[in-house]
Order: sequence, then structure tokens, then C-alpha cells
Amino acid sequence: MKYLLILFLQVVHTSVLPAQIAPAHIVVLVLENKSYSQVAGNPLTPFINSVIADGHTALFTQSYGLTYPSQPNYLHLFSGSSQGIATNDLPTGLPFVAPNLGATLLQKGFSFAGYSEDLPAAGYNGEVSGAYARKHNPWVNWQGNAANGIPAALNKPFTEFPSDFSTLPTVCFVIPNQDNDMHNGTLEEALAKGDAWVQRNLSGYIRWCKSNNSVFMITFDEDDHFHNNQILTSVTGEQVIAGNYSQPLTHYNILRTIQDLYLLPYAGKSADSAAIKNIWKKVAVCKGGGIALTANITANTYQWQVNAGSGFVNIANNANYNGANTATLQLVNTPSAWDGYRYRCQGDTGYSNTQTITINNYWVGAVSDAWENPLNWNCGSTPDASTNVIVHTNRPLALNSSVTVKSFTISGGGIVTQKSNQQLIIAPE
Repeated sequence: MKYLLILFLQVVHTSVLPAQIAPAHIVVLVLENKSYSQVAGNPLTPFINSVIADGHTALFTQSYGLTYPSQPNYLHLFSGSSQGIATNDLPTGLPFVAPNLGATLLQKGFSFAGYSEDLPAAGYNGEVSGAYARKHNPWVNWQGNAANGIPAALNKPFTEFPSDFSTLPTVCFVIPNQDNDMHNGTLEEALAKGDAWVQRNLSGYIRWCKSNNSVFMITFDEDDHFHNNQILTSVTGEQVIAGNYSQPLTHYNILRTIQDLYLLPYAGKSADSAAIKNIWKKVAVCKGGGIALTANITANTYQWQVNAGSGFVNIANNANYNGANTATLQLVNTPSAWDGYRYRCQGDTGYSNTQTITINNYWVGAVSDAWENPLNWNCGSTPDASTNVIVHTNRPLALNSSVTVKSFTISGGGIVTQKSNQQLIIAPE
């Protein structure tokens, strides 16, 4: 067997990540004050309904806001806490210092921004400008602070949302103004204007994300006070398995999902919340590690099956599998040879989603730039020829010795340098 030798001094580029579920980009759109039933299936929101019916969209039928009014919900979504705020008034004790999604992304070498329509200039700290409302912009409350702060330059007007979507931050929020986020006007006016705004301003990104390993999320802050705070939440992306999902969600679960995708520390009550499950086509696991796969079906009997390349066969409990006849299959001490194995669960009511496991190791650069230090890798071990390596952070990586890996992908502005003419070797199939 021959090897392909790849020699380089420095690589700086962005590309699709084929062997893992961490998206290259996530755009979160937050809309206002409408219930699930007011939006889903409503002829006044044809574009949003085309998105949630798309073959790359997961729709959550049991998603809920946490409280009323708006501002605490936005804070919950961004930081896992209301930060003691219970109204839409200008918060006191600013800037906040608590952990939050934007700060943890920046601290881990990713990028973040918030794009608010009618924000008059980057870093604007006022309460109102046109139809812009500060209460819908949670990151401004951490603006400029030394502890978990958000730089003023990342609090952006929506006019700065790029047309080249590959230049988007790793994670960003989009906040329409109150005339376009379904907040203002009669129900009919609000729904129609909001739907048209989303189509006009975000349809290009939505199309793009489905072929560029990226994600588009829609959620609402709260309902109209008359539907048990049930709201519409959906996730669209290349690696998303389409369908309706009944997993209960709040803003904490959405926050936890984003944190898990990028291996971030948890903020506030997201630490006690479950990430979104079952919607990803590919699920990453460390070599020799474990993972739980949960069937997205309700049945009286369960039988897990695996396809190693020759069709699905039933699984029995053994040293690597637990729960073969339950709703949750535990993979234990996962062998590297299982990279690409596909799993599904057969119940008496039908089949669950099929998910593919991939043997991955993410560069996190926790203690240094040295490839050879296992503490710099999320699996706690250095990659080998059976591992898909992903550099999805701008923490510098230095190769000080020749290494062989199964695949090597750079994204998110990753920078890799080679020292002493060492070689990175890709072992082909």
C-alpha cells in the first residue's frame, strides 16, 4: 500500500468538514412573540414553512420559552441565565461578567458576532435606534468587559452580514428589528413581514449552509402569552436528518447544543441541560471511547442494528455494546476499525434515524502548539493512522515530527506549521 505524503510549511484556509458534526458556521435567527401553532403551517409564513419542511431541516415540536418578557429569554439563550434580569428595562450592574457563549467561543479560538438590524454602528450601547431594541441584544451587556467580555466590534449592524458566507464567524446571531421580527403590528402583519424579511435576507445563506457543512437555526424568544410558551425551533444543515422531533427543548438546550458542538465549557443552566440528539447524520467518537445512540422512535420492542458495509445486521450485547434491545445503545471501547459504521434501531413501530460514527480527534491546543502533546487533543491522546484529524480553531498547531493520520481537515481559520521538514502522511483507504 502506498501513502500520500503531504509536505507543507504553513496552511491557512477554510474547507468543508466531511467527517464530523461540528459545523463550519452556525447562524441563529431569533424571532419574537409567536407560538408554534401561529407559525407552523400558517399560509402567512410560506417561506419559514418551506424551511421547516426542507429535506435538511429538523423541526422541534416541543420547544418552549423559559419566561416572559423578552430580555430574560435572550439572556438565557446566550448565557444560560437571566443574570437576575426580569424585565425589559436597561439592566443594572453592567457590564456582566458571567460566562456566555460568545466569550467561550473567543476564548477557545473560534469566532463570534451578533448582527442586529437598525443598530446604528458597531458597538452601539443605546437602548433604541429606529426599530432596534437593546433588550433583544444580549451580548451588548458584556461589551468591553475584561472578564468574559465581548469586544464592541463584534456587536455589529446587520448591514455587515457578509455576502461571502464562508467569512461568517463560527457562530453568530441575527436579530431583525421590531418591525421585521414579528414583534410589531397585528398578527397578520407581523407574520407576513417577518416571513418576507427572512426570505429576503437569509434565503441565500440557508441554501448555502446545506452544502457547506453549516447550520441555520430558527427560534423564538417566547410565545404570545396564550400557548403555554410553546415556540417554533428548527435546525437546518448539511449534516441534519430531516424530520419532526419531540425532544423537549428550552433555550438552555439550544445553548448546550452549540457548546457541545465546539467542545466549549458550559454557561449557567446549560450545564444541567441535554443537547439536541438524534438529528446529526454523523456522530464523532474518540478511538477507544464511548458514545450513546438513542432511538428517535417510541416502541414496545427495540433491536439495534449495524451496517459495517455489507448491510444491516442485528447487534447483541458484548464487550463493545450495551443496550442492544433498549432505546439507547451504548458503544464502549470503540475500535478504530468502526469508523464509518452506520447504526439504526428497529422497533415494532418502524426504524429510527440512521447515524454514522466517525473516529475523530479535534485539535484544541489547550496547553501549547505541539501536536505531540496529548493534552492538546480533545481525546486526550495524539492521533494515529486510524484517526480523522480536525483543526477547527485558530489555536496554532506545530508539527514537530512525522505523523500518519486517516484524514486531515482544516477549518475555522486553522493555522498549521511544519518544523524541521517533518511530514504529515495521509493513509488512504
